Amino acid sequence: MAATNQAHPGKLPSQAERRTYQHGDIAVEYGIWRPPGAVTQAAVALHGFSRPLEDMLAVRDLVPPNTAVLMPHLAAHGSSSGHHRPLMPADWYATLDRILEAEQLAFEGTLIGYSLGGRLALNWWAENPTRFSKVILMAPDGLVKNPGYRLSVDTPIGRAWLSQSERQRPSLVRVLSGLRRGGLLPEHFYQFSMFHLEGPTMWAMVVDCWLSLRLFWPPGRARLQHLAADHPGVLEAHFGARDKIIKPRNARKLEGVCTVEFHPCGHGLLRPDIIQRIASPSSKS
Repeated sequence: MAATNQAHPGKLPSQAERRTYQHGDIAVEYGIWRPPGAVTQAAVALHGFSRPLEDMLAVRDLVPPNTAVLMPHLAAHGSSSGHHRPLMPADWYATLDRILEAEQLAFEGTLIGYSLGGRLALNWWAENPTRFSKVILMAPDGLVKNPGYRLSVDTPIGRAWLSQSERQRPSLVRVLSGLRRGGLLPEHFYQFSMFHLEGPTMWAMVVDCWLSLRLFWPPGRARLQHLAADHPGVLEAHFGARDKIIKPRNARKLEGVCTVEFHPCGHGLLRPDIIQRIASPSSKS
């Protein structure tokens, strides 16, 4: 099916367009940025949880010259569908290929994933490593699975609870607020949780995203090490040394898998100065 133009209040530069592509029951809203001139190839950039696709305009300096950037909204973000229980990774990746075909662009081989997008990028690379010439993971999720997430998403009873959890959401807010008042909850965790729990619309997005993407996890370290040995020099990972969301210690899961760099920031690896450090290692001070 052809892509359709999408009117949206988000800010995209004049060289970028927003569209929605539908194939079967999968809808993907995406942005496509093209540099000036004739462009025949594109990289793919995947954004973080509860973030807009526009974030990934920041990575333009990380792709080769004369290369467009495809920035899809992940499941349950923007106008991308989030009703899947679950979405099959191969089907979603095939939809991205169809989008590139509709845009008359070949996949150049560069894949960039930030936060949740890093989890999807690592999964995609592990499923089909020969497709990629460079995979840049930025504060990647997917290396450590939180026990609460595991219970909620990986078990039938947890998924059943999530599907009707809006009824308990106000109680969760009260419990977390009480724990915070008692000094039993770190402030950063409380603020992160409240951002997603305080309103029914945001919480519905959380539930739809978690359940739709529950199969988008990379394999364990042993498998990643084996794949990396067969496809050396493709993966690289970057972490914020002060990140309280994706902890720097998570990088231990990538030992023997790829090069890992730590940067002087928290979770904000899309900052211009951090992008410059990643693009030009010699600029690090």
